[in-house]
Amino acid sequence: MKRTYSLMLVGVMALAPLARATDRVVTTETGTGAGSLTAAINALLDGDRITFNIPPNAGEVHYVQVPANGFPLITKNDITIDGYTQNGASPNTASIHAANNAALKIVITATNGNALSMYWACTNSWGANIPNFGYGDDEQAILGFFHATNANLKGVVIQSAPTTATSITAGTCKGICFAANSLENGGGQCQNWHINGCWFAIDPVTKQVAYMPDGSTVATPSICAASYRTRNVVGGTEIDWNYNQPGTIGVAARSAAPRAEFNVFVTGYGYDSEGKNYRVSGNFYNILPDGVTPADMSSINGGVQMGDGYFEVGRNASGVVFGTDGDGINDADEGNICCGFGGGNGSAVYTYSLQNAAKNMVIAGNYFNADINGNPIVTWSFGKVLHQAVNTGTYRFGSDFNGVSDALEGNLSFNQLMFDFDNGSWPTNGAWLSMRGNSLSNCWAQVNAGPQTSPPFGNGQSGAESGANTYAQFIDTTGAGGTLDFIPVIIAGTTANSLSGTCGKPISAAWVNPYTNLVVDIYEADTTIPTAPQGKKWIASFTDNSAADSNPAVGAFTFNTTGLGLAGKQIVIAVSYLRYTQATIASVARSGSQSTVTLNNIDLGNYGILKSAALSPASFSPAAIALGGTATFTDSNNPISVYRAQTPTASGQTSPFSAAFTIP
Repeated sequence: MKRTYSLMLVGVMALAPLARATDRVVTTETGTGAGSLTAAINALLDGDRITFNIPPNAGEVHYVQVPANGFPLITKNDITIDGYTQNGASPNTASIHAANNAALKIVITATNGNALSMYWACTNSWGANIPNFGYGDDEQAILGFFHATNANLKGVVIQSAPTTATSITAGTCKGICFAANSLENGGGQCQNWHINGCWFAIDPVTKQVAYMPDGSTVATPSICAASYRTRNVVGGTEIDWNYNQPGTIGVAARSAAPRAEFNVFVTGYGYDSEGKNYRVSGNFYNILPDGVTPADMSSINGGVQMGDGYFEVGRNASGVVFGTDGDGINDADEGNICCGFGGGNGSAVYTYSLQNAAKNMVIAGNYFNADINGNPIVTWSFGKVLHQAVNTGTYRFGSDFNGVSDALEGNLSFNQLMFDFDNGSWPTNGAWLSMRGNSLSNCWAQVNAGPQTSPPFGNGQSGAESGANTYAQFIDTTGAGGTLDFIPVIIAGTTANSLSGTCGKPISAAWVNPYTNLVVDIYEADTTIPTAPQGKKWIASFTDNSAADSNPAVGAFTFNTTGLGLAGKQIVIAVSYLRYTQATIASVARSGSQSTVTLNNIDLGNYGILKSAALSPASFSPAAIALGGTATFTDSNNPISVYRAQTPTASGQTSPFSAAFTIP
């Protein structure tokens, strides 16, 4: 893959001394009074940590009660609430593909029905009305944050009644709430928030589902966490939005202790948000801590607590990562383990009202409807993996095959409706859907209504829908194959040592079509549905018209496959039509230990920022990911840092799979 690098030296400024942070210690389970969590929150200053030392201190589980009208709103910056500090508590040390062995001793419980009304709390904190605020008083929090940067909640269990009440009104519990001020009031945000190492609706003693006293209602919030925009309205029209971004659920990028940051959710509605640059990595969703026992909220309690799914984002979903980021650091522990939903309910990733803002969404390294061992959880699941995608969006589902963590980036999925495009057509050449390196079994997609075997899931698509609406935008469909040229074909004469075939040719004018790199991915076939063969396991990739291709014609190929072990296997191929962009560093700014790197020539994708402590000899390692062409990160190298921009993986469109071909 082509890359362009730019080097820049940065001097390190002297750091100003920082004020010593204070531990605010919780010593009682009661909601108010001396030693309570309420008292600790009221005492907070920027940089403080809330710790726990509740007697008897011999490893018992303690249930911290939410008081009437909820805990105080948190408005300070750089605050950590650390449940691991209670005696006997310890973080998980096992991989994401093993049972979670965390010992959690602090339960923050709103099973008493108490919570904080967000609108009342935030407007009272501000001292005035907040125009076009994102919350009402019926949206209520167990812990609420208002323009508080770097909030970190870790190592606690959250249990709650689904509906709560305050002295103002009844409402729905939304668990952990992040709120932004209006742009008219300066636009303060909850930036860089982090929920990690927490369990939702789990009994920390039995490690089973936690129930309300009625024995049937699951003790989980209606929504485990929420982060809503505040609107800027001029003349009745929304012209801008203020989001609480970025934020992380689970493993943070380049974490020093990723396994300690795994969350376990039992939920019908995990996260509801508006915004961008969110990261959801290293979580169990409706899988108990043993990693194999499902907790399907579409059936528990008669399904009445079922919501929209695990992760929902509206307005602008750009820069969202669900699973593994593929930067070479912690990638094996960044995927999510997701139980499927029965009965046609719920989604893993739900987007809505995207207003053409869904650039560079990555869904990689996850198990869908599979346990930690890669076994299907239930025999049938009808929940969607990605709901209401837009045909102007840019999506990568699976591996980017850039040589870093490629085998970890593929998704494993059983019995799933994978994609649901909400506007009745597949992506055009104004966008892309790249789907490579995944293992699929009985998976399908739909456009607007009705399941169908459509790109990129198998052959047999109609030319009217799949060819005209999608591939004709960037593939020459005027040849003898007509509109079905985009379906790759493995031709007779293929053997274990030589793979020959054809695929669609790019439109010849590069200014019309940037997708001029044709990459052929070979998979062992999963023929669960013979009419729509799918890729069970990725085997190898080759590029059309590369040195490995002995057929000089564009859209026709012959590759030497000696040594791949294809003899006697059924295989399928899919072709990705890719483009590349090359970034250079435009500027570097330095403030204390924070560096901000801005890039030129960006297109789509996450651009890596690499650094070295010396120019010669240089030894580069990942430093940050540039979202939207800019990255701000901590860098304490002294006396210099050398930065390099790394071009991201190619964007592109992925074809359907070919018909299954048995290698003689």
